[in-house]
Amino acid sequence: DAPITLMDEDTILLRVARRAARGMARGVVLGMGDDCAIFSPRAGEDLVFTSDMLVEDVHFRRATHTPRDVGHKILARGLSDIAAVGAEPRFCLLSLALPEATPRPWIDGIFAGVLRLATSAKVRLAGGDLGTAPVITADVMVCGSVPHGQALRRDGARAGDIIYVSGQLGASALGLAGTRGEALRRHLRPSPRLALGRYLRRLGATACIDLSDGLSSDLARVCRASGVSARITRPPIFRGASEEQALDGGEDYELLFTAPPAIRVPPAFGKIPLTAIGTMLKGRPGRVLLEGKPLPALGYDHFRSKN
Repeated sequence: DAPITLMDEDTILLRVARRAARGMARGVVLGMGDDCAIFSPRAGEDLVFTSDMLVEDVHFRRATHTPRDVGHKILARGLSDIAAVGAEPRFCLLSLALPEATPRPWIDGIFAGVLRLATSAKVRLAGGDLGTAPVITADVMVCGSVPHGQALRRDGARAGDIIYVSGQLGASALGLAGTRGEALRRHLRPSPRLALGRYLRRLGATACIDLSDGLSSDLARVCRASGVSARITRPPIFRGASEEQALDGGEDYELLFTAPPAIRVPPAFGKIPLTAIGTMLKGRPGRVLLEGKPLPALGYDHFRSKN
């Protein structure tokens, strides 16, 4: 396996650019190979942007993730944010720093994982940057578009709105803990709910967030942004996961959203269950009650003491 030192930056860029150029995404005028990508937005749309980092031994481990898993997860995290605002992804930029001794199959595998998901989501890898670092470190920026003024936000929930969650929670945390099968697959290769996000926007959802850090933390964020409190029941839990993993585990990348009682939310979107778990209330912003008891926000926090 050739280390990165035997595969210079221009060689890597040329290899990736040839693969990324297949199927020019709508609106991308100029992709990889120049100082800047060029994107031409359409009239009547808002552009939305998100940036997300993935760091070795923080968000993934080489012992459990293949290079393609890493590449998939790099882009999936950003696409999940695009889903949460009900947008359609347009293009992405990837900055990737690798240790100098990174084998060539790892480099090719990471980009293969990114590009496979990009093709599936119809988003173009339009550029980025390369560098070296002690551990694999990635930062992905994703641009999406949404009809003007229609993006779902965290601050739109109102007292009386019903709280819903897609899918089942706790699978990723269960996979991280060592359970194999579907739980591990969901941990290694999460599925951004892009089509669901766009559907919820058209349906009339009032607020939305992707569950990246855990229900307990992410619901509290919606409550604080919207100036309300919440009362919930036990959420749908992935088979074999604990209640703690479902509430605090994070990285499920399901969507938590709110809608007025007058809006009929179906029990499922395709094969994805949509479950009502509670109600937004007047009260101290950010306060969440689980079956009548305060629910502390114990989801993942990079800066919380791990001791």
